[in-house]
Amino acid sequence: MACPTSLLPTCDRRLHLSPAARPFQPSPPSPRFVMVRWTPPPFGWLKLNFDGSVHNDGSGRASIGGVIRDSMGCVVLSFAEKTEHSTVGIVEARALIRGLQLARGLGLGMPVVAEGDDLVLVQLLRGEETQTRIPVAMQQEIVALLRCFPERDVRHVYREGNMVAHTLCRQAYLYPGVWAGALVPSVVWAKAEDDRRGVAHQRAVVRAA
Repeated sequence: MACPTSLLPTCDRRLHLSPAARPFQPSPPSPRFVMVRWTPPPFGWLKLNFDGSVHNDGSGRASIGGVIRDSMGCVVLSFAEKTEHSTVGIVEARALIRGLQLARGLGLGMPVVAEGDDLVLVQLLRGEETQTRIPVAMQQEIVALLRCFPERDVRHVYREGNMVAHTLCRQAYLYPGVWAGALVPSVVWAKAEDDRRGVAHQRAVVRAA
């Protein structure tokens, strides 16, 4: 005689695992915090900090900014300009080109450090990476400009150490221009003074898994 269906044990196809038997789910890497500050160039050198900004909100806005300072942290020249909308890599390269042109135009004949927060561009120019986000002609133009200086170096810095150039990018929509010395918008001057005094900024850096 067949057993009534209601008396047969039901089959639960869900697999209930004990905590020890569940697949290992690694926790997300925890960030560590580093202090970042702008550092002046060696005595007798100039440092150009540059930055590019692109708005992908349909406005078509893009801008470049940069600042040239001496070994005392004093502003020699700065610029903030709007530019044609393009990719971030190309706009960053435009900022570097413009800054190098202005530095060469000073006619001081001093070595220069070019410093920005675009790691891909910096590694390309240092010969540490072949990956690029810019046309070959643009890369060649940058290299030719760098060779105009008796000595040159290209360095990467986190954005927290590039705040004057970053702020100049934002100012390009309100106060575009090229300024000699301390004749810059007050918000830019405040950032430059922080750098000159060695103010450090905290940055969260995620450890590699």
